[in-house]
Amino acid sequence: MNMREWTDGIRRTGIAFADFLDGKGIHCSLSAHGEYFVQLSNGVTFKLYTNRSGNYRIVLPTSICGVLSEKLLFAWEEFNGRTYSGIHLFVDGTFRDNAAGYGVVVISENRIVERMKGCVKENLEMGNVIGEIEGVIQGLSYCLKRGYKKVKMHDDYEGLKSWITGEWKAKNESTRKYRDLLDELSPNIRIEWVKVKSHVGDTFNEIADKLAKKAVEEC
Repeated sequence: MNMREWTDGIRRTGIAFADFLDGKGIHCSLSAHGEYFVQLSNGVTFKLYTNRSGNYRIVLPTSICGVLSEKLLFAWEEFNGRTYSGIHLFVDGTFRDNAAGYGVVVISENRIVERMKGCVKENLEMGNVIGEIEGVIQGLSYCLKRGYKKVKMHDDYEGLKSWITGEWKAKNESTRKYRDLLDELSPNIRIEWVKVKSHVGDTFNEIADKLAKKAVEEC
C-alpha cells in the first residue's frame, strides 16, 4: 500500500464512521485529517488512526465524559462488526522495572461494568506472563462473585488457554497453580477462549494493556 492509498483509506473510514454515528444520533463531522489519522468532532474531538499494516484504532481524549466515551467505543466496535452480548473479559499483562502488572476490562451486554488493574511482585522471572495469569484469576474472581456462569475470555497470550487444555505442559509452580485453580473453578463458570492479536488496535485489549501499564507505574 502506498502513502496515497493509506491516507485515502483512513479518510474514507472516518467519513463512513461519521455516517454510522449519525445513524445512532451522534452527529459528527470530519474536522481534520492527515497521512495517518482523521479527526472527528461533535463538541469533543477524537481521532481514528491507522498504520501501514492497515490496523485502525480509535483514540479518545481523557477529558471526554464516561457516557459519551462508552458510546463511541462500542459504536466503533459495532462499526467493525464486533458486538458483546453476554459477559466478556479482556485481559492483558505487562512487565517493566522488575514489576509485573495486569489489566482487566469486564463487559456485560455491550457495557463496560468494571476496569481492574493490579501489581504482581512474585514470580517475576515469568515477565509479563505472570501479569496475564493474575489478570485471568482476578477477572474470573469478579465474575464468580456476581454469579456469572459463562464468560468469553479475550487475551493475546496463547498459554493462558493452552495450559488449561493440556496443549502446553505446565512446567513451573505458577503455571501448575494456575491450571489447577481454573480446573477447580470449571464446574462454576464456563470459559470460551477468544484469541486476539496484540497491538493491532483491538479496542478493549488496548484498554486492558493501558491499565496494566498504569498498575506497574503505581507499584
